[in-house]
Amino acid sequence: MAWRRLAQRCAPIGAPAALLGLGAARCEDTMQVPRTKKTPKELPEYFVPKVPYPAWDADWDGRRRARAEAKKRGAPPAPTRHILLVRHGQYDEASRDDDKRILTPLGRDQAVATGLRLRSLLDSGSPKSPIKMVSSGLVRAKETADLIAPCLPEDRLVYADPNPDLNEGRPAQVIPGRPYSNEAVRVDQRRVERAFRDIFRRADPRDDGARHEYEIVVCHGNVIRYMTLRALQLPPEAWLRLCTFNCSLTYLVVRPTGSVSLRALGDVGHLDPPLVTFSMHHGIEW
Repeated sequence: MAWRRLAQRCAPIGAPAALLGLGAARCEDTMQVPRTKKTPKELPEYFVPKVPYPAWDADWDGRRRARAEAKKRGAPPAPTRHILLVRHGQYDEASRDDDKRILTPLGRDQAVATGLRLRSLLDSGSPKSPIKMVSSGLVRAKETADLIAPCLPEDRLVYADPNPDLNEGRPAQVIPGRPYSNEAVRVDQRRVERAFRDIFRRADPRDDGARHEYEIVVCHGNVIRYMTLRALQLPPEAWLRLCTFNCSLTYLVVRPTGSVSLRALGDVGHLDPPLVTFSMHHGIEW
């Protein structure tokens, strides 16, 4: 009876968790979970969307009303945001010291090839579309961005300071799989979610009248997988089911209406087969 009363005070988190039995609810307040031989010491905490799955939250970025009011006032049309998430190149994983976790020669070649691919994509669009690039604060991401930057149109590029909120981590529990420490997930989730909300949003109207704007984000596999699922309003606990190779491109579009679409996930078509790696795994047969 104690467990039943506790469950009634918890918020449901959706079908995937409900199928698990244990962990099928996330308590809104901190509570002690009755312990039995079948109850784990700590139940995993799952992300609870504002609008339950599979419904779409039309005001997911909190900008819906402001955009409607701006339109009534006759504000210029807001541009479409093109968000290109780039995983860093292959790096030396032998050390735990970030200063020593530098790109391998192959990783540097991957980064240059990715820069050339991005330039080709950008040249196919409007020559007036603004471009911003930002990386995480980790060396492997900063090196990758530094190798990409010379390939991009200098007159349109704003190269922002590294953002440590984009650093690698475990921003959500994983299903299927063993649960992580809830506290560790909370720390990473707060940080990565902050970066997500800064990048994924409806654009503001621009004085220059640009109809499209680009943001290139050079970061990490787990961060890219989390952000992709969050942008599509899918359970972020599915992140480990997605795969992002080194220097792969994940491409999403955010319309002024707030709609979000995924155009590419982990694309490595710009890399010759010898350049395709997932960490220290080469090629696709691993």
